Amino acid sequence: MKKKENKDEKFKEFDDFVNDLQNTIDVKVHEDFSAYALELGKNPYKYGKLPPNKISVQKKWRGSCGDSITFYLNIEDGRIQDIRYETDGCTTSSIAGSATAKIVDKKTIEDALQLSDKQVLAALGKFPEENYHCATLSVTTLHLALKDYLESNKTR
Repeated sequence: MKKKENKDEKFKEFDDFVNDLQNTIDVKVHEDFSAYALELGKNPYKYGKLPPNKISVQKKWRGSCGDSITFYLNIEDGRIQDIRYETDGCTTSSIAGSATAKIVDKKTIEDALQLSDKQVLAALGKFPEENYHCATLSVTTLHLALKDYLESNKTR
């Protein structure tokens, strides 16, 4: 019976270690991110591709950190009717892409072109300073997509 007790005690020690580690991580995450940013991390806004027949323009751009974001836009009558995004980057890239998509969804092209990375960061609230570049990556990609769309529709 002593062998069984030692095994149970070791499992309890390991479980306690894992629980303590998770609590430490949770505290740190809540120090670095707002509740809104964490929600977008868990439940991204419009992550994925639009159906091919709904894509007016798509643009992928890679930032200096090595992450990329792709925006897929359905634009009708000068307005973003639908927006989706994908990223091959970290969670903070996804959070920034999600916030950007949520802000400009249903907006006019002109309004979307006015969006800045500072506005995305303000919407996110608390967000780690070392990841501010993710907001820049997201907004830059959006702007490049919109400029591509405008350029391709100039001659029409």
